[in-house]
Parts: sequence; C-alpha cells; structure tokens
Amino acid sequence: MNLSFSFPRTVLFLMISATSVLSAQTIKYPVSNALLPKNQEAVDFAKVTPAAVQEATTWTIDQAKASNKRIADVPDGKRTFANTLTPLEESATLLDQAASVYEVLSSASPDKAIRDAANEGTQAVSNFQSEQSLNLSLYQAVKAYALTADAKALKGERLYYLQKLLRDYEREGFALPADKRDTLKALNNQIQDLSLLFRNNIAQDNPTISFSEAEMNGMPDDFKKGCKQADGTYKLSVSNPSYIPFMNYAKSADARKRFYLVKTNVAAPANDVLIAQILKLRDKKAKLLGKTTYADYVTEGIMSKNKKNVWDFETKLKTDLRPKALAEYKEMLDIKSSETGQKESSIYPYDYMYYTARLLDEKYKVDEDKVKEYFELQNVLKGLFTVYQRIYNLSFTEDTHPSVWNSDVQAFTVTDNATKKMIGYFYLDLYPRDNKYKHAACFPITAARATAGGRQLASASLICNFPKPSAEHPSLMTHQEVQTIFHEFGHLMHAMVSETELGELSGTSVATDFVEAPSQIMENWVWNKQVLSLFAKHYKTGELIPSDLLDRMIASKRATSGLLALQQVFYGTLDFTLNDGYNLTSEKAIPELVKQLQNSITLYPFAEGSHFEASFGHLTNYGSQYYGYLWSLVYAQDMYSVFEADPLSPATGDRFRRMVLAKGGSDDPLNLVRNFLGRTPDNKAFLKNLGL
Repeated sequence: MNLSFSFPRTVLFLMISATSVLSAQTIKYPVSNALLPKNQEAVDFAKVTPAAVQEATTWTIDQAKASNKRIADVPDGKRTFANTLTPLEESATLLDQAASVYEVLSSASPDKAIRDAANEGTQAVSNFQSEQSLNLSLYQAVKAYALTADAKALKGERLYYLQKLLRDYEREGFALPADKRDTLKALNNQIQDLSLLFRNNIAQDNPTISFSEAEMNGMPDDFKKGCKQADGTYKLSVSNPSYIPFMNYAKSADARKRFYLVKTNVAAPANDVLIAQILKLRDKKAKLLGKTTYADYVTEGIMSKNKKNVWDFETKLKTDLRPKALAEYKEMLDIKSSETGQKESSIYPYDYMYYTARLLDEKYKVDEDKVKEYFELQNVLKGLFTVYQRIYNLSFTEDTHPSVWNSDVQAFTVTDNATKKMIGYFYLDLYPRDNKYKHAACFPITAARATAGGRQLASASLICNFPKPSAEHPSLMTHQEVQTIFHEFGHLMHAMVSETELGELSGTSVATDFVEAPSQIMENWVWNKQVLSLFAKHYKTGELIPSDLLDRMIASKRATSGLLALQQVFYGTLDFTLNDGYNLTSEKAIPELVKQLQNSITLYPFAEGSHFEASFGHLTNYGSQYYGYLWSLVYAQDMYSVFEADPLSPATGDRFRRMVLAKGGSDDPLNLVRNFLGRTPDNKAFLKNLGL
C-alpha cells in the first residue's frame, strides 16, 4: 500500500505511557528503553536490543510485584474496585503486553540475539504470570472485595470481570493446600517452557529441497525462474510460497511425496518428544485440580462447557460430512485414473492439492494459476482495506517512517471516522524469511483499554508468508491466500475496534472456541462477486476479473468442502484425543495415533515417514481447543447470514462492530451472537456453507 501521509511519532501511541499502566506516581521508567517508551511514543522496534529486552522484563515484573504489595496492603474493609481490581487488571495487562511484544520479536526478528532475548523474556514473564495465578494474597484480596457493598453494586463489564477472576482463581487451584499449589506452579512453568521450545524448534528448522528439471514438470515458468540454481537444479524452501504452488502443479507424484515428507518432518523428531512431555504434564495438572483429563479441565471454562459436547459435535460432523467427502474423493480418483491410465484407489496426502487443482480446472474451468493473475498483493490489500474501512467506518493511513523489526514491515494507523480519533495501529509483515514464523497469524501487541490518562490504543501485527515481489515478478496470491489474509485481518480488527474498559477483556480476549468467529465471518467476503469486483484486477492490464470466471470460482466454492472439513475434524479430534487421557506409554504413541486417526477420519491414507504433528503449533497453544475452528464457524456463518443481502452495508457492519467486536470478552459470546442476530443461533448457515 503506497500511501503518502506521515505524522509525528510522538502522537502515535498512548500505549505504555506513564498513565496507561499503573498510576503516574508509581512508575519510574528506565532512562531509555525502546520497549518502554515515554511521552506517548510508540514501541521503538528498530532500536530494540537484547539488553533492552532484559531490562524491560525486569522492570515489568518489578512493577507487577510492587502493585501486588499495594493491593495486599489495602485493609479488607476499605477495598474498592479502584484499589483492588483496577491495579490487578493493570499489572496483568502490562505483563500481557510484554509477552506479546516478545512473541512478535521471537517470531519475526531477523536478529538471533534479539530472538533469544525475547524467548528468555517470554519465559520469565510466563513463569511470573503462573505465580500471579497462584498468588494467595491476590486471591484473598479479590475474595474480600467480592464481599463488599461496592462489589455487590457492580454491573456489566466490571461485574463480568469480577466473576471471571473468581472463577479463574478457583480453576487455577486455590482449593488446593499450599504444597500442591507449589506443585501446580512448577507444572505450569514446565508446560510454558516446553511449549516455547516446541514453537522455536519449528521457527528455526528451515530445510530446503532440490529438484531436477524433470521433477519441475508442470511448474509455471515464472516460478521456475525464481528458484533455478547455477547447476540447473531448482532449490525450494518449505515456506508456503514455495510449497503450495509445487503441490498444486508438479506432475511428478514422487517429487510431491518427497517435498511432502520434508515439509512434514519440520522439527521432528524433537517436537514429538516435547509434545509427549507437555501432554503428560497437562494430565498431571488436570488430575491435581480434580479433573479426569486436561480436556475436562479446559472445556468447563469455555463455550462448549464440557468434553461430551465436543465429542458429540466432532462425531456427528464426521458422520454428516462423510457422504459428501466420498463423492468429492471419487471425482479426484476419476481424474487421477484418467491421468495415470489405470484404475486408481487412493489419493495420498501429497496428491490432494494437485488433484483439487485439477478438479477445479476440469470441472469448473478454474485455473488457479490464471486466477492468481487477478490477485496481486497490493491490489488485494487495497480491496481488503476498502471492505474493512467501509463496513466498520474506519480509515487506515500508512506511517511512512515506521519503527519496525524488519525493513519489509509496513505500519498503519486506524482512525474512527465518526469521532475522528485514532483508535489503533497495526503492522503488516507479509513475506517469508529464515527463522520467521512459517504460517499466517495475527499477533496482538497492546490491548485497547481505559486509563486515567485517556484511551490506550490497540496495536497488533499480521505475520504472514505470502510470495515476495521482485523486479521481474509481482506478488500474486492464490484465492486461498486472499481468503487467509481476510481471515487474519478479521482478528486484527477485533483488536482495533474494542471498546472495553478493561484490557483483560479487550479484543480477542474471548473464549477460545469463539475467538475464530470474528475472523471466519470475513472469509465470506472473498466469495462475493460484488466484493471481488472491487479489487480483483489483472496485474498487467488492470482488467477486472471476468464475470464468468467469478461465476465459476463461486460455483467451485464447495467443490471439496467435505474433504476440507473432514481434515479439520481430524485436526480437532487428534488434539482432543491427546488431551483426553490418551495413553502415552510408548515413544511411538503420538505418531501411531496420527496414523490411526488420519486413516479413520480423512480419506487420504497416511504417508509413512511423515510427522506433521511435530510442526502443528496448535498442539501447544490450543491444547484440547482446536475443535473451536469448526465450533466457532457455526456462529460465524450464522452471523454472516445477516450480511448476506449486502456484505458492504455500513449499517450492518456498524451493528456487528458495536454488538460483537467492540464487546471483546466482556460478556458471554453466546449473548453477543444472540443480540446481534435477534434470535437464538442455529447451524443452518453452517451446514449450507459446507454444502450439506
């Protein structure tokens, strides 16, 4: 996005200013620290050093400790929201901000020393947060406050926060004696440390693979030019801009299989060992807390309420999807048989992308390579911005001199058009590089919240891996990648437009089996003809995407929806099974389970030698909650039904923004959905979307 507006850095943020965390009288900032800006300045990412990370970590934890002491010193009879819950929430937000900034640095900084320091900072902050969750004096302070007249008069967000605090404290083990709380704290720290190592193993494993000219048969010429070596071979990384086109177009099944096995062995075997250790520790934690399994423990605090509801959801969905998936599978087999000249009985995991592309081409006349020519990245961003700005009544303006962690990163302010006030700031880190997070995700940085000195602004970053443009070739995106960036930007907007008073309830701080809904809903926009006509232009001629091609693309939307949804059921079932008392006595227990579930749920036979679970990061950050992707999709599609008649309606967008997004986690998500719909949610739109 080439915008040409600049502004003074001193007005960018109210983020971590002296009035935005604790009180101005209690905070003494270091003289100079890029991560702890003063005078309402931005986080100065370009000037971050390992020493700055270490100093910021110590300072942040010290501030929280000082806050803890002040809370504990308040006599129980004089407790108020302002002297007990406000400082508790403020210090929790401060710790979350530090952890969030460190996650961006560890996931995207090109400097190993900074990544290492950020990992150490994350570990220190996470361990301290574990202590906070089991701090007896804080728990007693909150319990004492809950008995006061001030607490009994609470309403709305503040009441919801108090109830959530009490529930979370009790779930974290305050019914346990002191020695068992110490054991629980040690378990939490071990889980955090191993999870961090699991994630870092994925980021730091950057294998490449070489192919011969014959193995590149089927690949577009422009792709081949970008990876040809002096010796005539072709060298590819496992990043998605290399992997996805190869799996879509390479005609050699053996070459696809070889690439698949390299890709699905990232971080193996180390992470197979780590995830087994994490699962055992989770099981110990659950049993210490009086739960049968970790899945029992997790689900009681979110939308699903209990594990039976999750198992019923996954089991029924698997049954409902199978007939459609079988029909789609047969179509692929027919194409494969026609191509090989013999009767084929299997589509392997390294085949399905290739034969999906063939199916789209042959049945729907949708050539993904031609479709990409209408989705040049900068045009997609313009379209994305147009949609979000229109429906949410916002303006995005590029910061032409941002302080960022890499020169590829862009930064933008977000302004509310109704109030003319800036409400947030976001970063786009869109291209692959070594030692960077390998997928696409939204990384929250700072939560929007009310402070004594005014509104603290939200900030977040998209960290993605889309094709990087060169002098010869623009960045052309598949339609799936367009859908991905619309999805991830939905998370980002959830953070930007939050209007909660409290940072701990801001933006995406919602139940994990609902958090995907505000981003999943936005995937629908890239299947709408009116929306695509806004920005889908040929990268050479500027011609709008032909209407008949759009019609064929939209007709193909559900071409493999059964197979794709079954794959999600597989992921959710794997995650849930592992956290629901699965026997881990054997070193091969997890790979064996992956094989068993893949063969029984999906229609693609397991590929021997593959270990996709080793780089499946959701096993650590979504433990027993991956089912939420499909669970939340039920609500996303139901809410989209309100938009369907006019997806660019500012009126509907404003209602969704105010009634769902702005509320963050300040109310039960079911209430938010019900209020927006004006009725009880149902799964009709979800089933229609899957083609059932």
